[in-house]
Amino acid sequence: MNIVLKSCLVSLLVCQAHALAEPPSPAAGGMRFRCESDRTQQHYCQVDTTEGITLVKQLSKIPCMQGRNWDYDRHGVWVSHRCRAEFVAGKLVPVQEEARGALVRCESLANRVEHCPADTGHGVRLTRLLSTSDCVENLDWGYDETGIWTARGCRAEFRVGFADVPAGPVDARSKKLVCASDDKQRKRCEVTVDNGVDLLRQLSRTRCVKEANWGWDRAGIWVDKGCRAEFGVH
Repeated sequence: MNIVLKSCLVSLLVCQAHALAEPPSPAAGGMRFRCESDRTQQHYCQVDTTEGITLVKQLSKIPCMQGRNWDYDRHGVWVSHRCRAEFVAGKLVPVQEEARGALVRCESLANRVEHCPADTGHGVRLTRLLSTSDCVENLDWGYDETGIWTARGCRAEFRVGFADVPAGPVDARSKKLVCASDDKQRKRCEVTVDNGVDLLRQLSRTRCVKEANWGWDRAGIWVDKGCRAEFGVH
């Protein structure tokens, strides 16, 4: 076997060995992902954290607080004590059909609640975080029929005027229900709940915060203190 051919074979074997030994790469930056802890134990999600991590939507009843039950290091994100949330690697939040609709900037200055007029009839998505603090949906920002609100120092750009497509398949057994505390008194909306309730769209200027002014059990949904919203019942 000549020297040139032997050299080529050695190079090919080395490349194959490196390819087999290389660990799977973490999730790419800019991707929206879930990280969930169902118990008190810590759960780790491998992701590229080079450009930081943004918590964009809380999914658990337990508040997710950075440094206490979630945080990140150079290898990924960890959650514990039943924190469940959606995160984005970096500050830019990916949006479906980004070319459509219009951008609206809404900023909570000095931690005050700010309401920004906008056409929200076809949904709202956070596209770019401008503040150093996180903007968590239904906690630091939301929207109603007249516009977008931000609070607690949340400053961001939002895209409005496009159909808000659900991230996953829609359960045919799910139903929508509006429950309203119009007189700021506690109201109960009776409905059979088999697998849970999601807040789909806030309709009041009052922020609807789970377990603070709305919640659910197997027999229905309750709202209080001016919360008015559309819910998805599963």
